[in-house]
Amino acid sequence: MRDFFEVLEQLYKKVLLGATLANDNQDYVFYLNPAFSDPAGSPVTSPECSSTLGAQGDRQPSPASLSISAAPVCLKSDAREVTLLQLTVIRVMLTKILSAETEFHAKEKYREIIQVLLMSSDFDSKLTCMFQNSDKLLSHMAAKCLASLLYFQLKEKITLSNSWIAFCQKNLSEYSESDKVVYCLWTLTVVIKEIFKNTCSQKTEILKQFLTLFDSIFEVFYNSLFSQHFENLQETSKLVNSLICFLELLELLVAARIHLDLHFTCQRILFLKPSGVLNVITWPVEAFVKRKVIVFLKKCLLWKVGEDLCRGAAPALTPPNCLLDVDTLALAGAVLQAVDLGLLRTLSVQGKPSCFGGEVQPGCEQRPGPDHVILRAASLLLVKSLEIKFQNCASAKEMKVDLQRFMSELLTFLKPHLEPSVLLHNPCEWLSRVFIEQDDDMLEAAKASMGIYVKLTRLRNGQTQVQSERTCLLEESYLCSKLPADFPGKNKPLN
Repeated sequence: MRDFFEVLEQLYKKVLLGATLANDNQDYVFYLNPAFSDPAGSPVTSPECSSTLGAQGDRQPSPASLSISAAPVCLKSDAREVTLLQLTVIRVMLTKILSAETEFHAKEKYREIIQVLLMSSDFDSKLTCMFQNSDKLLSHMAAKCLASLLYFQLKEKITLSNSWIAFCQKNLSEYSESDKVVYCLWTLTVVIKEIFKNTCSQKTEILKQFLTLFDSIFEVFYNSLFSQHFENLQETSKLVNSLICFLELLELLVAARIHLDLHFTCQRILFLKPSGVLNVITWPVEAFVKRKVIVFLKKCLLWKVGEDLCRGAAPALTPPNCLLDVDTLALAGAVLQAVDLGLLRTLSVQGKPSCFGGEVQPGCEQRPGPDHVILRAASLLLVKSLEIKFQNCASAKEMKVDLQRFMSELLTFLKPHLEPSVLLHNPCEWLSRVFIEQDDDMLEAAKASMGIYVKLTRLRNGQTQVQSERTCLLEESYLCSKLPADFPGKNKPLN
């Protein structure tokens, strides 16, 4: 007698091949609708989930219709494996629905089955209940399945369930050390990624519909998360997990603002209240967290957030947006203020050197060194912030004072981490050496430096001459040597 798991395996193989399913939709829903239990096989007893849990259903499919000899029986010892396979089959079915390569009749059948599954039970509530399961694999699979279902509902214009919206609003209303927060953020992030990668013309409208539901709650969670006192938390790892997930979500929100015509408050929150994110750099957290924050801020100032999410050619920017310009200026000002208060002096850049292929092989000498990703990102973050501020400044004297003060801070930050031979050359070369292994950042640093030079030169020509001093950021530097001889400002001192 074939058991429940074997029938699901057969269904999985058919769906994986994109085969058309001939039986009644309810028969398939019977096998795909989980009866959740914990890893030991005991039913989940959480009060929140009690209304959604239960047996597979009263209606059993005809044994002959699915080529089985008797009604299926799911043993408790197999509960975990069965549930994982059910979630996998649902995800594959959703993938086939969204694939252009799936045969039309097979796709329509899969769509009908999913729609019946959504109507026949509060399926998304069952999935959210699994977020609190001690089995991490089960929780993760539930989150992946829920994300796929949510995206399917949005694309098919099916109203999202109130229970799911309420679940998000409850868990994001304030920060808590709960796994449900992480899975909630992760699910929302996956849904937005799928929308963002979609090539259909309705992408903007779909994302607008989705963000409308969560605009205010994202701002509430932002304020709650970044107001945490790190030293008072019992489990700092959970805060780090929530922080990483939320940073990925913020990146998507900013990307949608830059590349799509969307303007929600949650997309501006980073620019309106940047001190929260900047303060993370001073938290006693692992270096990779600080690296992620600095790189994220750098990409925001460069308007390069979300480039890796678009298939094919690089995404086009939306038409000029005065509000985005104002917000970018505010973010740049907050960065400069943080540097003025000693941000770079508290930033540790010690890290393991990067090695091609991964870990250093046993027996090989590993030379300690700085984290060059942080060095490059922090340097470009400061230079770009200066350029943005100077483009909105009308005083050459003020610009010159700021340039000397902040460049002094940056060079003091870089000096301990550069090779001694570099210190014998022009100080501008210290900056260029930081970017020597990253062409994109080197080009952005050159553009920002030349933007500063051109702005200062134009103001200088219209104002009283100040004391002659070589302060060109590119002069006698590696960056300068790579520019054409007739490039404006090359090897020209600023007076």
